[in-house]
Amino acid sequence: MNSANNNQDGLKTIKDVYNLLLKEIQVPTLQSIPLDTYQEIAVTLSKLKAQIYEGLEAEVRDRITELVSQTAMLLLERRLQKIMEQQQWKPFRQFSSSQVSLDADYSRLTDEEKYILDAEQDSTKRKGYVLMAALGGRSKILESISSKVRSKQILVRFLEPTEQFIGIDMNKYGPFHKEDVAKLPLENARSLIGSGEAVEINLI
Repeated sequence: MNSANNNQDGLKTIKDVYNLLLKEIQVPTLQSIPLDTYQEIAVTLSKLKAQIYEGLEAEVRDRITELVSQTAMLLLERRLQKIMEQQQWKPFRQFSSSQVSLDADYSRLTDEEKYILDAEQDSTKRKGYVLMAALGGRSKILESISSKVRSKQILVRFLEPTEQFIGIDMNKYGPFHKEDVAKLPLENARSLIGSGEAVEINLI
């Protein structure tokens, strides 16, 4: 029976990820981890979930899957926590620089972690722009920001039939059928997503 070998592969992954997590918790600085760590976790979980077992073997598979998932989430959260702590965002820092200074060694980050960090850096810079404009009396900049937000559109997939409506930009949208895909103004899309009528399509 192949289940024993498959379970050993899963247990090995649990041990590997647990050791990475343990070291990350014990050491205050960001640790170097294999750059394909999250990809390997994804492959392992995919294989585990694809296995068809019954009874006790199914319970073991589910438990291994749960342990790998929880350990991976804790690892990512701990590493991101360290990165964010090193940024130490302060309201009156000079935000005009193109990059938020980081003490974290980029070579120690996986591509997935860089993907998340880039979004955090962008958020920090945006906070700075708004503060500088507001505190500096630059209302035109704030008007420009407001205009960009109102004109922003996102891609959504409809989960329910939706009647035609007037968007925040005064354009007509719809009607839409279930599984239709459309690009909508941000405010209208968020309303539909919040009501459960649609979900955002993330193109990454």
